Amino acid sequence: MSTRILAFDTTTELCSVALMIDHNIYDHKIVASRRHAEKILPMINKLLVEVGVTLRSLDCIIFNRGPGGFVGIRIGICVAQGLALGADLPLVEVSSLAVLAQGAWRIFSIKQVISTIDARMGELYCARYCRMSDNNCWICDSSESIMTAEVIAAELMCNTMLKGSWVLAGTGWNNYLVLENVKVNDTIFLRKIVMSPEAQDMLLLGMQSWRHKIFLTPNQAQPVYLRNKIVST
Repeated sequence: MSTRILAFDTTTELCSVALMIDHNIYDHKIVASRRHAEKILPMINKLLVEVGVTLRSLDCIIFNRGPGGFVGIRIGICVAQGLALGADLPLVEVSSLAVLAQGAWRIFSIKQVISTIDARMGELYCARYCRMSDNNCWICDSSESIMTAEVIAAELMCNTMLKGSWVLAGTGWNNYLVLENVKVNDTIFLRKIVMSPEAQDMLLLGMQSWRHKIFLTPNQAQPVYLRNKIVST
């Protein structure tokens, strides 16, 4: 039986859409600062038409629950709820920080990732991930949190549990000299990449929940912000 799954992301400046048809992935992405509400539905419709499937023929929709930009998260969840209600489809949630880990694996094939997203006000959303197998299963070995660049740098320099190859991936870290120039101990090989969460990586993460039938109804879809004070993005 054919597998048909839609994913889309609006949590950062990058707006992306992806479809999985069996093992084939089709995607579109654009930089859409403050224009997510205008761009996301036309991008979804265009991709559905190009691939030749309808919304009602899909198995589920994967959405990004955050953390990320407050407005972008709300737009993404509202769109996911509306599409799921209209087409009677289940929802699957993923974390934007876990999506970054999956993207770093796609690029570098490194199984240990520190994901960051710019939280403004001198802080970053952050989490550490380890890939446990080759089936896109990631373990978050530190809870998703919000912290300063200095705290993240200190963790990289002083945490004796961090060994082997790591990727520092995401947005915001490159705005801080303390992270750009961080010195790590000899037990760590650190690569760095500026990147945003992408829908194509959401597909592979969300497949785990889909296979285990871990679904949400539209009214269960909730955002994750990690801070009470909201910064306009």
